[in-house]
Amino acid sequence: STCSTSDIPSALSHAQPHLHTPSITMAAFAMTTTPLAARTAPRAARSPAARRGALVIRANGGGSSKGGEEGGRAFNNDAFGMIAKNANYGLFASAVAKCGLEECLTSPGPFTVFCPNDDAFAELCVKLGVSKMDLMSNDRIPAIIRSHIVEGPNRLANMADGTKLTTIAGNTLTISNGAVNGIKIKKADIKVDNAIMMAIGEVILI
Repeated sequence: STCSTSDIPSALSHAQPHLHTPSITMAAFAMTTTPLAARTAPRAARSPAARRGALVIRANGGGSSKGGEEGGRAFNNDAFGMIAKNANYGLFASAVAKCGLEECLTSPGPFTVFCPNDDAFAELCVKLGVSKMDLMSNDRIPAIIRSHIVEGPNRLANMADGTKLTTIAGNTLTISNGAVNGIKIKKADIKVDNAIMMAIGEVILI
């Protein structure tokens, strides 16, 4: 697997209680940023789904979608593409790329990916005493990011309390009461082309 620990370069909010909803088939859907016009519109006109940290999903007839502003790079509906296309997960996408894991998360997989939003990374910066810019070169980041990726598709709906998952970093995550290592899963079982994704509001530290 391209995500094995031997193949990956060593260099490089508060959550709401989980309420299970049917999993979302993402073959024809993509996570996307809010259009520029919507972001400059009055607050009252904005959809609640566009709030910071939300997973914004829209119909997409094609196999890829543009990230960032119009004319930006096109991303597919794989795990990396999904986080890269969403403005609220930009720091996670940047960290994944910095750690050399983009190829991993665009490969066939399948994987389970726990996705911290940008607010979670802002809190991590405070904990580590670094700026967002310096965070990407922090020597703890490769292990931290790998601790959010598990080989194999794992749906929260199918995991009993106490389920143990081994990350590509080699450490263990525990699923219990709709949470991973005590961090509530805000949105679960999001199906993309090569992964099951879980939105979380904190960075997992082991």
